[in-house]
Amino acid sequence: MPLFMDQHDTEGASPEDLARAHVADLQVQADHGVKFLTYWLDYQGGSANCLVDAPDPAAVNRAHAAAHGQLAGRIVPVDESEVLAFLGRVGDPPGVIVEPATRTIVFTDMVDSTAQLDEFGDVAGMETLREHNRIVRRILGNHRGREVKNTGDGFLLSFDSTSDAVRFAIELQGALSEYSHQHPERQIHVRIGMNAGEPVSEEGDLFGLAVNVAARLCGHARAGEILASAAVAGLTMGKGFDFTDAGVVSLKGLKNPLPTFRLQLSLPAPSPHEG
Repeated sequence: MPLFMDQHDTEGASPEDLARAHVADLQVQADHGVKFLTYWLDYQGGSANCLVDAPDPAAVNRAHAAAHGQLAGRIVPVDESEVLAFLGRVGDPPGVIVEPATRTIVFTDMVDSTAQLDEFGDVAGMETLREHNRIVRRILGNHRGREVKNTGDGFLLSFDSTSDAVRFAIELQGALSEYSHQHPERQIHVRIGMNAGEPVSEEGDLFGLAVNVAARLCGHARAGEILASAAVAGLTMGKGFDFTDAGVVSLKGLKNPLPTFRLQLSLPAPSPHEG
């Protein structure tokens, strides 16, 4: 099917509102013969754009109408090679575009790692840190995540799928809890912060507000806790994950207080439709 890019006026809409609208689009796309590949925000232009695989422009707005009623003001056909260039994939062969502009960012931080070095000494402390790294990387591989960088006693991670990111976080806390139970003399506890948005990618690293919010949430979390933004909670609606309201917090560098959600540590059964 042809590719189309549509444009919505986003005046008065928050990133969380747009994330929820995109989730609603995904839930009805099959009914209208379209596939929403990704979306991104044009902050300066005050608009949101969707990249859609559809038979015609009318099908795109029929899906939007059924999902949330927010119709696109403009829908134009686009060339796949131009889209690949826009996404920074110049030279990639034509085919299905699977790399989203929006990603879920996860920060992990090992609690009291410096104190462990002081208590156990450098050799034993470093071995605990290496074991922590092995566990994180093993579980990351189970959930299609990408290691952006190791921060010394934690990680910056990126996921195309928000559900994969949430499952990773839950499984990691469970694995570390089991490890700590088996090794009471050398326990490993981490805190995790999660956010979804559009980071800026440069030389393999990620930057921007979406990344900063995830880092701030990680710093605000307690040991063994997973704190998520409203965007993450919204993008995983209907997936069986248990989020509870963790209150509105003021985070350094953010003008407005941010609603936060605590993720409960239990994995739902996988949906038969989840890839």
